[in-house]
Amino acid sequence: MVFMTDNLWFPPLNVIHHFRELERQGKLVPGSKIYRKAAEGYIVAISLMGVMKILGREFWMQLVSDDEGSPDVRTGCYDKKIRDNDFSVQDVEVVTFDEHASEDNLIDFLMNTKLARKKSYDDQTTILCHVHRPTWVPPYAELQASLANKHLTTKAPVIVIGRSDPTKEIYKMAQIYPAVDLVTSFDLIEECHKHPKRHILRLRRSGKPTIEVVSNPKEKHYPFEKLGVV
Repeated sequence: MVFMTDNLWFPPLNVIHHFRELERQGKLVPGSKIYRKAAEGYIVAISLMGVMKILGREFWMQLVSDDEGSPDVRTGCYDKKIRDNDFSVQDVEVVTFDEHASEDNLIDFLMNTKLARKKSYDDQTTILCHVHRPTWVPPYAELQASLANKHLTTKAPVIVIGRSDPTKEIYKMAQIYPAVDLVTSFDLIEECHKHPKRHILRLRRSGKPTIEVVSNPKEKHYPFEKLGVV
């Protein structure tokens, strides 16, 4: 079992719920550093809904303090291929392709940000690119071929995700490097209803992990408490 400095893990629905509540209450202000960090966790939570749809497994996540430098978010799940009690961890680095991105081309944007030569991520880190502006995205196979032609030194999987409907919360997601994988389209609201648990996972150093069941209004921990907002 992998242990980090933080032993509390949150299900995606918990993160999505609290992000929206904090926005509604005006505690998260767009443009601020805290908002950016919280939004990274929010889009990772959305992507995990798609991953759970594909893999049929439950995932948890936690924000990582800026004091650690990297990654932005950690995700985890039980990996029964190793042992029933083994908790597999994957780091996630988030980058957003939006109206503030100077590049018109998604591949160029990635090459100038998370895939820049000065950066190097191993296969235990996923690069999640949130496409957050109206744009045409080439076929996934074309994106994969473009990145393969760049002769990247990184081994990190690259996933793109973006909302595909202007009125409904429909998302499209796919891994585009090193191979095309995890291709899916999903209705976020429907997936949230399929995974209604908001239980916090508390890992212990020995024995089987325990799940601390928490729910409003007595919830003791929040996914964004590291940012100073609850």
